[in-house]
Amino acid sequence: MKNKQLFMIYLASLLIIQMAMVGCTKSKNEVPKAESWAYYAARHGLISNYTTSLAIDLDNKVWIGTEFGVSHFDGENYSNFNTPQGLVYHHITKIAIGEGNRVYFASPFGASLLSNGNWQTFNADNSGLNYNYVFDIAIDTDNAPWFATGKGVSVKDGDDWSSYEKTEGTSLVHNVVRSVAVDADNNKWFGTEFGLSKFDGNVWQTYIAENPSADFVLDLFFDSQGSLWIGSLAGVTKYDGSTFIDYDMSSGLVYTSVQVIAQDQYGHMWFGTNFGASRFDGTSWKNYTTSNGLPDNWITDIAVDSENQIWFATKTKGVAVLTMQP
Repeated sequence: MKNKQLFMIYLASLLIIQMAMVGCTKSKNEVPKAESWAYYAARHGLISNYTTSLAIDLDNKVWIGTEFGVSHFDGENYSNFNTPQGLVYHHITKIAIGEGNRVYFASPFGASLLSNGNWQTFNADNSGLNYNYVFDIAIDTDNAPWFATGKGVSVKDGDDWSSYEKTEGTSLVHNVVRSVAVDADNNKWFGTEFGLSKFDGNVWQTYIAENPSADFVLDLFFDSQGSLWIGSLAGVTKYDGSTFIDYDMSSGLVYTSVQVIAQDQYGHMWFGTNFGASRFDGTSWKNYTTSNGLPDNWITDIAVDSENQIWFATKTKGVAVLTMQP
């Protein structure tokens, strides 16, 4: 009898160890079962409810761009910034984090850099920025910022600036560049209002979709496998280097126009639209709207922090944070 009891205890111990090991492993296709929401708005200290952009810095703190300044949130307290503190303009279109927590802010009147408490302004008057309306900023592997503007792209390499505009078949496909992304090989990709351009530092390539709406690119994102996701007025397209795969509302998207793209630690893709957000695990879709957690259906940006919380910037209702437990 004693041996049997010891054997049962041994089996129970093995089961507990196996369950613990499973719980510590995040499977790419694992579907979270429990969800909880938190909301942050002006009444909590956010500088404005009209949020436009998100970025997670190297300390896992959140930068929140709005139409009326910027908030830095450490999980408990807000630090707010506007033009008196150093921003070139109060309306922020995008935020990018560089080496050493250098924070870049894009705006319709140029860009700002906050580094070690010091501010710099980049615009067409005082720097080599080719055009003041900056839609997006991406940092390449050499820590050089690339600015997507309404008149081509500019890059700041140390103290030197270079700009690229549309020429007949030898450069950008179109001058209105809404998004920029950098791949693992340091190639630069530019989403324009009339197609996609790739630049390896010497040679340009152009990609034009059959559907004209798909050529109006709104966001670019490289996933953990190196595939490029292209958000456009036609939905979202995945490009793995050889094949383009299109997804739209018939596939499961909550709405056709994909404004922003992110990926969580489970490998799930997130897409923000004017009518809610969608999560895609490679097979199935789940949509989020005001009916199941979002405070506003118009999603202006999505970011994922180191704890795998999903942050949603909304057009008029501040920020929502989704926590998922497997």
